[in-house]
Amino acid sequence: MADRYAVAPLLIPMALSMHVTLAAASGAASLYYLAYGLLPAAYGILADRYGRVRTMRGALAGMAVADVLSAVSPNLPFLLAARAITGGFACGVMPLTLVYVGDRFAFSVRQQAITTVLTFVALGTAAGTLVAGLIAHFFSWRVFFLLPGIAAAILALGFAGLPESLVSKSGNRALAEIAAVLRNRWAIFLLTLSVVNGAVQFGLVTFLAPALEAHGFSAAIAGTVVASYGLAVLFCSRLFRFVARRVPVPLIVAGGGTMLFAGYLAAAITQTLPTILFASVMAGASYAFMHSTFQTWATDVVPQARATATALFATAIFGGAAIATAALAALASSHQYSRLFLIAATLTVPVVLAGSVGRSRYRGSEVEDAAQRGSQIG
Repeated sequence: MADRYAVAPLLIPMALSMHVTLAAASGAASLYYLAYGLLPAAYGILADRYGRVRTMRGALAGMAVADVLSAVSPNLPFLLAARAITGGFACGVMPLTLVYVGDRFAFSVRQQAITTVLTFVALGTAAGTLVAGLIAHFFSWRVFFLLPGIAAAILALGFAGLPESLVSKSGNRALAEIAAVLRNRWAIFLLTLSVVNGAVQFGLVTFLAPALEAHGFSAAIAGTVVASYGLAVLFCSRLFRFVARRVPVPLIVAGGGTMLFAGYLAAAITQTLPTILFASVMAGASYAFMHSTFQTWATDVVPQARATATALFATAIFGGAAIATAALAALASSHQYSRLFLIAATLTVPVVLAGSVGRSRYRGSEVEDAAQRGSQIG
């Protein structure tokens, strides 16, 4: 998470040091997201065959090397390639973490377990944006990438003691597993929705820090303000345990999406410290409530191919994030942040509406399967 979210306060420092436009430097974000979105299916297939832990260890080792390459990049093309490679390895960590949790917890209590994971998501997010901004201001943006690289190397070694969760290795072919997911109507619905959700939940959030820097604030200040995103995830993931016992899941989705909409709308009106702070907090709260619900949902739609389904979910999410950052980078480069965030607010509306309605109609994979078997018997 630190590696993934650090790019926001680093975009303008990278652009300045390499004498390129912000639109060009933003490729470090969009290519990372693109690679992060393209490869999870491959990791899901590997994890279904060789184990979750072994696959995550390989991804962490590759990420460690790629982060070092990012730190020593001599020019923009090398940096863009290094960040794409980093994203390609990093996407083998978080999605498989969700798969690992899905293996060990029943659907009825799984989201409670995922909120525990979100605590560390929050810490990584806050640390990434805060520390990246400070390091870029006082030292160099290059120094930051060494930190997640070192952490990934240590984890790759430490995961050797983590127990495997895969009970039996899949004997299905890769295409057969993907086909099983794509035949499921709820999987198709969730994947389609996730493309748009990825654009607003991850892609366009990237421009909150540059919006402040464009108005004269330093990378240190921008990173500190945007770090409130992670703190909001931390607080709201704790609050979620209380809310989940009292509020229906569809209302949680609607509430989280509404907060994201309100944040983008405030940032569209004006880009000041208070509005960007508000937008960051609202985006973090939305992650904890709305996006975590979608994550849990993705682990259940096709339980017999959970790793592949979760991987395709990540592909949809970060495919949408990559498309959004690439498509709207020119607006950021020309400082049209009001227009950019208004587009983000508009795109949030269908996510809220479709997500809350869809989740209200989804009853769980076991119930869905039983109903389908009953209709076939009848």
